[in-house]
Amino acid sequence: MSSSPGPRWRGRVGLWVLALLTQLPAAAQDPEREVLPEQRQALAFVSPTGLTPLGGKLIFSAFHVETGQELWVTDGTGAGTAMLKDIRPGFRGAFPAGQTTFKGHVYTAATDGVHGIELWRTDGTAAGTSLVVDLRPGEEGALPSELTVFRDALYFTANEGHSGFQLWKTSGTAPTTVRVSSIDTGPRAVARQLTVVGHRLFFTATSRAHGHELWVSEGTPESTRMVKDIRPGPEDADIQNLTAAGGELYFTAHDGVHGIELWKSDGTARGTRMVKDLRPGSEPSRPMHLTAVSRTLYFAADDGVHGLELWKTDGTERGTTLVKDIRPGPSGAISSPIAAMGGRLYFAATDGASGAELWRSDGTAAGTVLVRDIAPGADNGSPARFSVTGSRLWFSANGGSATGVEPWTSDGTPAGTHAVADIAHGARHAMPQGFRRLGSSVLFVADDGNGNERLWARRKDARVALIGDPLSQRLR
Repeated sequence: MSSSPGPRWRGRVGLWVLALLTQLPAAAQDPEREVLPEQRQALAFVSPTGLTPLGGKLIFSAFHVETGQELWVTDGTGAGTAMLKDIRPGFRGAFPAGQTTFKGHVYTAATDGVHGIELWRTDGTAAGTSLVVDLRPGEEGALPSELTVFRDALYFTANEGHSGFQLWKTSGTAPTTVRVSSIDTGPRAVARQLTVVGHRLFFTATSRAHGHELWVSEGTPESTRMVKDIRPGPEDADIQNLTAAGGELYFTAHDGVHGIELWKSDGTARGTRMVKDLRPGSEPSRPMHLTAVSRTLYFAADDGVHGLELWKTDGTERGTTLVKDIRPGPSGAISSPIAAMGGRLYFAATDGASGAELWRSDGTAAGTVLVRDIAPGADNGSPARFSVTGSRLWFSANGGSATGVEPWTSDGTPAGTHAVADIAHGARHAMPQGFRRLGSSVLFVADDGNGNERLWARRKDARVALIGDPLSQRLR
């Protein structure tokens, strides 16, 4: 794999140049410009991703026309925002991705242009940002991903060039970075979907003999094994949606007989089974949006009668039941992932009259209700991209043709559900995402209305500020 920018980043550069030439402003509801004059060019970054907490600040990846995609740091103000380190000097960028906090550092995959994409870490300073290990010497790199904290180590998948993508772990140094799995002897091995459940780390992996199946590890090579060949032979079981609930793993799988249904596992072959054939026969119910509240798992599924509706399970066939047929008939109601806050569920659904709007549920039919009709009438508010910070839900929603898709927040009540700001003025869409609390502010990424994803902060006083500076045609 070449470490040069791909089509996505060439497209980003095109958007950037267009903005520079036309001097397009960023817009918000009374936005603040929290920058010092000498910082204006330095803070003109776009496409912030992976906001990750570290010591009262957030580490993230962002693109600048002069440095490409690099690591940045912010304390939530313009004056406290800067590029952390130019890992790959020049305009091509290091492409940091997968930021994860572990023992006082943020770990990320990145390239310095010499070692390819490998594992790096930072303590939040330029001097404390360094390569952890060069697993695959040369420009291709080991491509570490799926960074996951389990027990006392950071686990990830990587390809050292000989054995495909295996499971690895590290304590943060090259000597402590070791391979955990031996999935296959050839390059077909692919490990992914790392999911912690109690004292076990589950993941899925592809081998030539068994296809893509469920694996588990307690952190040592000896304990790392395939749990069960759910679909016997080399065909894939199509395992997805790994979710921890009540000390067990829930997931969706296809055993070749029943279609895609809900399964669970305790890490043993005997304890790995289908929970219930919601849509009897070979047709799949396709459970999705798996979400745990205590020991109960909630999900959306289509049993062939009610359409895509809300279900729950305690892990037994008898205890797997429909919560409520929100939209009676086969059309189905649910149209978004499910978020859990304060013991309740929040999601987008339609009852056939109000369009796709914000609903909540306490797990009972009577307690499954519409929170607010964001786009009144049959229009769709389409709430999505949910994040929970404390006792508030943050999400994107379409308030109508006058505002487009903007940031919203809710405490779970109709009165406490409201728009945050009209960042992309008028009918243009801000498409906010990645909400993160930092001190008394909530930071998020949203489009400024001109095709540029920027970093914003919603202050305690309800004001919204652009962190950075509007794009300017003047290059200093």
